Amino acid sequence: MGNKAIEKELLPKSQGLKKEVIGALALGGALILGYFVLIAAISITEETTHFFGENEVVINDLEKVSEIIMRELTSNPENFLLVLVIVLFIEEFFFRAFLTTKIGIIPSTILFTIAHFGYGSIAEIIGAFFLGLILAYWFKRNNSIIQNYFGHLIYDIFAIMLYFIFA
Repeated sequence: MGNKAIEKELLPKSQGLKKEVIGALALGGALILGYFVLIAAISITEETTHFFGENEVVINDLEKVSEIIMRELTSNPENFLLVLVIVLFIEEFFFRAFLTTKIGIIPSTILFTIAHFGYGSIAEIIGAFFLGLILAYWFKRNNSIIQNYFGHLIYDIFAIMLYFIFA
């Protein structure tokens, strides 16, 4: 496979500014809607206490994620934002443009979820799985890394603002 074929496969041609912007906004909205649905489901689930042996399992443990994000954001905001922009591009390029096209939606989503284990949060892992499913499906359907990147960025900025407001 030549360089042009690889480039065409991994970096699909732009679909035009209007379509890319509308797609990114729609995806960002879908991800934010998914966030609220997931939070509602977690809250309902949390109403019924789960026990495994002697230990209570808390599903809504997003304070772990909030602490990490707030520590990083307040210690070096410029670096945090730069890393966010770069990491999001790498995530979308690797997990969607590369893995989703090579191994499919579910396997790439599982790997995306595993990549989010570092926060140590059950809610983050559940959220990463559903977010990854939406992102992988969207990429497969629209073949646009641009829509995925900016939709994911919109979602992450929204989530960070919520962490900042409720921290």
